[in-house]
Amino acid sequence: MNKDRLKILAIWLKTHGIFYDERDGAMESAIRYAKQDVCRTIGDYITEIIAMDDEQIKNELKRDK
Repeated sequence: MNKDRLKILAIWLKTHGIFYDERDGAMESAIRYAKQDVCRTIGDYITEIIAMDDEQIKNELKRDK
């Protein structure tokens, strides 16, 4: 169940739409682009973690210590 919720979160993050307004300046557009990029990156990380098997998870947790 939690895995399914994480999958939904990953999908939302990766498909998070940023609506552009033609009145926006260069800085506003850069901020929106950066936000979208961060959301997609986090979504990719979540997808990668979901795909890991138990052994990979254990190894990652050991490596972090």
